[in-house]
Amino acid sequence: MMKRMNLVLAGTVLISGLALGGYALSSDAVLANEKEENQSGITYKEAEEIAIRETGGGHILQLERDRDDGEDHYEVEIHKDGQEYEFDIAADSGEVKQRKSERIDDEDNDDDDEGSKLPADALSTDEAIKRALEEVDGIVSEVELDKEDGQYVYEIEVETGKNNETTIDIAAVSGEVLKVDMDD
Repeated sequence: MMKRMNLVLAGTVLISGLALGGYALSSDAVLANEKEENQSGITYKEAEEIAIRETGGGHILQLERDRDDGEDHYEVEIHKDGQEYEFDIAADSGEVKQRKSERIDDEDNDDDDEGSKLPADALSTDEAIKRALEEVDGIVSEVELDKEDGQYVYEIEVETGKNNETTIDIAAVSGEVLKVDMDD
C-alpha cells in the first residue's frame, strides 16, 4: 500500500509540474463537462490554481471533489520543498477552509526520483480528463496518477448518474484508454 502511494506521489509530482507549466495553454473547455446545471462555483482547474497559489508553487498529487456536512469542496494534495500540503477548498467560493502540512519522510523523497523518468510528452491532467469524458458523460469526481505494470496511469472517476460511477484508466504517456469500469 505504501509503495503504491509512493509511486502515485512520485508520478504525480512530475506530471503536475508539466501540467502547471502548460496550464496557461490549456483550454477551459476541457473541464466544461465538470459542471452540470445544479453545480456552481469553481472548477477543478481553479481549485488547483488556488492551492498552488497558497503554497507558492509545488506539484499536485491528488485532486478530488467531495461533499461533507452538506457542503461541496475540493480536497487537494501538493508536494513542495519536502512538505506535503492538504487543502479543503469550498467549491462554491474558492475559499480555503482547511490547510494542513507535514514534512515528507526520507523514504517518500527517495521515491520521488522515480517520477523524474516520466517522459516530457506525457498527458497533462486536463488532457487525461478530456479523454475520460470522451468515453463517458458525467462529472469528474477524482483524478489520481499511479504507476501500474511499469507505466504511469491516470485513474479518473466520473459520476455518471445517480449513484453510478465509472472509473477510466488512461495511459499517461500514450493517452490510450486502458480500462473503463462502470459501477452500478
